[in-house]
Amino acid sequence: MEINGPSGRVGIALTLLIGLASIGFGAYSYSTQSAALSSAETVEGTITSTSIEKHSTKGVSYTPQATFNYTYEGETYTASNVYPGTLAREFDTESAARAELEGYDAGDTVTVYVPTDSPAKGYLQRESSNKPFLLIGVGALFVVAGGRSALT
Repeated sequence: MEINGPSGRVGIALTLLIGLASIGFGAYSYSTQSAALSSAETVEGTITSTSIEKHSTKGVSYTPQATFNYTYEGETYTASNVYPGTLAREFDTESAARAELEGYDAGDTVTVYVPTDSPAKGYLQRESSNKPFLLIGVGALFVVAGGRSALT
């Protein structure tokens, strides 16, 4: 069985565009996540609410949400980032997502990690994600498929 790439100029161009966009967004996400992790200072914050967001695009996944207030360099901020970066962390079950919110009840005082270059993007858990690399890899596959089709 032979797998063929896109055909026609429009198909090839669209494949290359999707691949490059995926690589670009993956690189941007990795960069923002890395910057948030490397430049973070800690402050105290207060949880105002928690929730679980359900997604059902390809199967069902769940994202933990925790809204909290904190003050950094005299400014008060409200954020809802459990993790650093632009890509949300998703879980296969609601109970797994809820487990990520253990210890984050409304009114609780928590440690907030504040990226010094983006103080409005505070987050609660200092963990990196591999999602940016997944996006870059998928994008590279699209670029290779488009490039291969363009050359044949």
